[in-house]
Amino acid sequence: MGGRGSARGGEPVGMVTGDSRPDYFVFSVDPDAIPQLYDYVYVEALETPPGEEEPVRVKVLAQIRGIRRLALGVSPEHPWPVLRSMALPRGSDTVVAAARVLGYKWRGRIYLPRRAPPVGSWVYLAPDELLVEFYSVEPRRRLHVGSLISRPRVSAYLDVEGIKRHVAIIAATGAGKTWASVVLIEELLKKGATIVVLDPHGEYTAMKRSAHKLGPDYANAVRVLKVRRDQEGDIQYRVSVAEMSAEELASIAGVPSKATRIRSAIYGAKKVANWLAEATGEAKWRGLRGIIRVLQAAIDAAEQARLQGGGLDRFVSALNQRLRRLAASEDVEKALKAVAKLDAVAAIDEGLARGVRRLWLSLGKDSGPGYDALRYLEELRRIGVYGTRTVPIDVLLEPGTVTVVNLAGLRAEVQDHIAHNILKRVFEARLRHARGLGGESYPYPVVVFVEEAHRFMPPPQKRQTRSRDIAATIASEGRKFGAYLVAITQRPSRIDPDVLSQLQGQVILRIVNPRDQEAVRDSSEQVSQDLLDNLPGLNTGEAVVVGPLAPRPLMLRLRDRVLDYGGGDISLVDAWASTREDARLVEDMRREALEAAARLLGEKPRSLAEALEAITGLEFATEAVEQGLRLLVRGSAWAAYSSSTASINGEVNVNGRSYEVTISLADRRFECSCGARRPCSHAAAVAIRALLDGVLAGAQEASADSLWDEFLQ
Repeated sequence: MGGRGSARGGEPVGMVTGDSRPDYFVFSVDPDAIPQLYDYVYVEALETPPGEEEPVRVKVLAQIRGIRRLALGVSPEHPWPVLRSMALPRGSDTVVAAARVLGYKWRGRIYLPRRAPPVGSWVYLAPDELLVEFYSVEPRRRLHVGSLISRPRVSAYLDVEGIKRHVAIIAATGAGKTWASVVLIEELLKKGATIVVLDPHGEYTAMKRSAHKLGPDYANAVRVLKVRRDQEGDIQYRVSVAEMSAEELASIAGVPSKATRIRSAIYGAKKVANWLAEATGEAKWRGLRGIIRVLQAAIDAAEQARLQGGGLDRFVSALNQRLRRLAASEDVEKALKAVAKLDAVAAIDEGLARGVRRLWLSLGKDSGPGYDALRYLEELRRIGVYGTRTVPIDVLLEPGTVTVVNLAGLRAEVQDHIAHNILKRVFEARLRHARGLGGESYPYPVVVFVEEAHRFMPPPQKRQTRSRDIAATIASEGRKFGAYLVAITQRPSRIDPDVLSQLQGQVILRIVNPRDQEAVRDSSEQVSQDLLDNLPGLNTGEAVVVGPLAPRPLMLRLRDRVLDYGGGDISLVDAWASTREDARLVEDMRREALEAAARLLGEKPRSLAEALEAITGLEFATEAVEQGLRLLVRGSAWAAYSSSTASINGEVNVNGRSYEVTISLADRRFECSCGARRPCSHAAAVAIRALLDGVLAGAQEASADSLWDEFLQ
């Protein structure tokens, strides 16, 4: 290629001296100008771009993917005394670098070279201007996410049009995947995108409080949909129970698949409740409250029928009486009477007949399955998301807005069901708009971020979820209708490969697990082995971008985010220091509770467990009492006394979940929404709260004294 001084572009930093291919070359490095790993170099070469007839001289850009030093004249086998006595002159080693060819730009487009750089070609450090031009994105399409990993002065842009091929954000825990997703959300908001975030841990809810930092136009650009009543959120998301099958309802409620009698009770109650809704014209029967009321009536009717030694006819008669009082409708009586006459079943509603039979089959021998079904359905009802109507699509989707769906604190089955419901609605709303169909539709493209995507889209042979199939549909067909998926995960090996391979744009941060590295390599043709080998060495916030998001594989450092998010690592020093403070608060609360119990009972108990037993008649384990004290310190609770039922009612809220407790002083029993059969920590917390708040004073003292006297005998 001629002498060093004749080469254009300034002084070279090396020369091609080793293996050279169109996509890769090895060069010896000037020891006085050693570039850093991931920096950019170029060689000048003759290439014939598409559409040209004659070769032209172009600058072929490459990125350094490996650097090493080779010793000359010495080796690790040399004895230390010999090495110690040797005077190794400076420059007694040679520096060798390996570079991955990225391509050359010609008339605004990037092409890969067809020729290998000749051995002896000078290698130059790429100037910033060359990198700016090479990685340029049309201003209207730019998403400013950071800077080149080795050139902080060169901004890194993603192409918003690359979102149409869907995106995966992949990183080990703590490497910056949530950081990357928030930066991407900020940039999409600036484009006016409609965004939905499925948030299993409630990490993204903090974005709402900081939305104003993006500017006055974005102060209301983030809103939070809560799924649980007690969550942080602006709007309660709701799903219609009427649109769900009985099997679906039972699965979401957590009923084991082998618990056939419990499932049968739910099936029967739902069938009867649906019929009641039609017979009375009241949609409320289709909701969980309606199903629960039917099931309670069926349990009472079954117990009465067994006491009277009757069968299905006695059951129907008793159920008829109870439902008449609930529904106040003559139509109910007529239909239920017909059910008892098996020869007339065909003349009445078939669904009602099946429902009544299933209720009797599940409750005829004993009421246990019915009470279990009630417990499952009550727990589901307390969440608050399942009602008689699904919220309109415009509550979920709004232009220029990110809607965070807070799924924190829910069982995996419920999270999966809500995710499936939202993904399905988004896809179908966009499909209907694109095809001009009637029904629920939405006129703008939608981007759905799914955090912890491996929870919702696992391989079917590993675990079955409802979300996986609709996610696969969006990944394969969504681009045609304007529904786009961004999957965020730290375990790509646990995502269905068919889904992951459809997410063509990938933002890959540090990955250490070999299985996850293999999953990334298998899902993208653009992740070369040398790029994969470098992933464990990335620092937090550094990423590799491949696919249609960038013109060529791009290594960048994320810019600072503006929006806040939760989920960062806790401070162990602060967390452990707080345990000492918690212990002090527990002891203070124990002392106050014992003093309150002494005033109420007239004599100081030996322990708080003893005091609670004397007041409630329930035997509390010491551990339940201790845990109850800790719940009061770390969470919140309230308690009230009902004189009409002689019971303490209350609720404990801890870690975003609420537990409802009823303690009956009259018959010395308790109920807790956690389903415990022995007095639990939630019941202990409510009882202690009642003591501390003095709700048992006055009229309750006599009752408490008698219990105490009985306890002492």
